[in-house]
Amino acid sequence: MSDPPVLLVKAIKVAGHFLVFYPKNPAWAPENLAPLIDACKAIGLLGTERSPGIYATGPEYLGLITYLGCSPQVALGENEAATTIRIAGIFDAPLFVQGGNLKPPRCPQCRKPMGKPVAPARADGKLKCGQCGYSGSVCEFDWRRSAACARLFIEVSNVFESEAVPGEALAACLEQASGEAWDYCYVRKD
Repeated sequence: MSDPPVLLVKAIKVAGHFLVFYPKNPAWAPENLAPLIDACKAIGLLGTERSPGIYATGPEYLGLITYLGCSPQVALGENEAATTIRIAGIFDAPLFVQGGNLKPPRCPQCRKPMGKPVAPARADGKLKCGQCGYSGSVCEFDWRRSAACARLFIEVSNVFESEAVPGEALAACLEQASGEAWDYCYVRKD
């Protein structure tokens, strides 16, 4: 088991904006990370390993992650301010990752938005919809790209909310390497 995602470490004051990829099935995790890391290196997402589990962006990064808008600021390279990609996991149980940008979730049954709850720090927490009465796991609710439940995360630093999205080639690579569908969210840590 590796260290918790940077976004969850409370002892370290981490500020920043992250684009976080995670498997849609919160219970799934690979036997080991090597095939996923090898696939991400092969398509050019990951560059050199800067420290254990933390990589510089690879040569195809800007072709795999699409930045939106007319003039995004993208810091690439090896300096300390440059964008990094961290592979965090494999955790024994799903973790719930959230930041200061947490949105009210939508109920998985009636699809209506709920009031902004105090989200539990654990993925095994429960929520109840005030509209239809559905009660279920935190992981079942649609956090509208502002939180994630998983046993494995790929964190891309220096990406503001809705500033960038994964391209089709990256989504296909993650799915092919894992046999699982993936999703993404944005997490702001102040």
